[in-house]
Amino acid sequence: MTEAIQRKSINDLKPDDMVKVCPHIQFGCCFQLDGIHACCLGTTISPVLVRLDEIKENKVTYDLIVERRKELFGAINKLNDKPCGFCNDCTFVKEVPFKDVSFEYIGGKPLPAGMNVQHYTACNERCEYCCYAQNNDFKPPQYDILKIYDLFKEKGKLRGNNWIDFSGGEPAALKDFEKILTYYDENNMGTVVVYTNATIFSQKIYDLLAQNKIILTTSVDTGLKSTYAKLRGLDAFDSVMENLMKYRNSGTSNLWLKYVVTERNRTEDDMWSFIMAMLAISPDRIMICPDFPYGDREIPVETVDFVAKLWHLLEKYTGMVPGDFTSEYGDPKFEKYHRDLAQKIEEWNKKDPICSCDIAYSYKRINVPLKKPTFLQQIFSIRNERTHKVLRLFGIKLKFKRNQRKI
Repeated sequence: MTEAIQRKSINDLKPDDMVKVCPHIQFGCCFQLDGIHACCLGTTISPVLVRLDEIKENKVTYDLIVERRKELFGAINKLNDKPCGFCNDCTFVKEVPFKDVSFEYIGGKPLPAGMNVQHYTACNERCEYCCYAQNNDFKPPQYDILKIYDLFKEKGKLRGNNWIDFSGGEPAALKDFEKILTYYDENNMGTVVVYTNATIFSQKIYDLLAQNKIILTTSVDTGLKSTYAKLRGLDAFDSVMENLMKYRNSGTSNLWLKYVVTERNRTEDDMWSFIMAMLAISPDRIMICPDFPYGDREIPVETVDFVAKLWHLLEKYTGMVPGDFTSEYGDPKFEKYHRDLAQKIEEWNKKDPICSCDIAYSYKRINVPLKKPTFLQQIFSIRNERTHKVLRLFGIKLKFKRNQRKI
């Protein structure tokens, strides 16, 4: 038991006392349906700091949020009798000197789910693995999140260098979607990850992707139209593929696609069709994660085996090592999953070693040398550029403006 735990009040703590805390409690900000939390890490979430009714009754102030953070800190260190929920077992909670603890700011460090936008759940899909879909809990935005940021901004306590997860629900369907993205951009808030199902094309997303100002993440989960319709509750596979191709053609380097593994899409057909889809779209990152083990559920052995094989094959044929963002979650169940997965991937790599000749040419974007042009090609050519048609005749270049259709 630390010295801090034996004390009765946060005011009694000395600078060198060792206390339990995590960075999310100090400067995290997670907007949820029921109010403001310190974090929402997949299957775990901090206790609510500010309730929805307090927000709607305009009772929220900068000082109130700071005080609630201190109360949660006190609960973890047994300085009060308030509940601390998942925080007791979270792997992010560490012992640090009290002099290094501060509750004054929002943001300042890129944390997993350290800044999360999920104050609504309205969506046009009904995914089998979505807890909101399973509970039929679809709601519009419950409050104005920008007013909360402004409380800290007015004090000079709103910091950048964040990792902002803008999820939901379907963000592209929000009325204030562009307004929120513009706020993040104008205030240099950090990296913004937009989690969209890509059934709705957004010109704002396209424009920000073209400038590499956001990361777009879409769960595709299969390469089969039939599986997609059953898994996502909407027959929209064609639209998703078309919109992802448009986003790809923005020239971005921030297109991330994902495979959430469930019992339904844990098949060889889904696996191979997804690999082919990734070769066609050529995303900048591919992520794989298991269906979240909420409550007493565990991650099935079959899922670990499937993820390991998919991981190996994606690395083999795309030359890209997949990502696993669940490694940044605080639920101890994920720790076992990661150990088991690493072992299975190693087994695949030994059984089926990867060599450079396996990797698809299209994915590596290898420039194949062209044949020597003919005499006619040397004196005359036509090429389409972004906004013009370019004609070359005997070395003279003529440009004609093209009619543009905004994507």
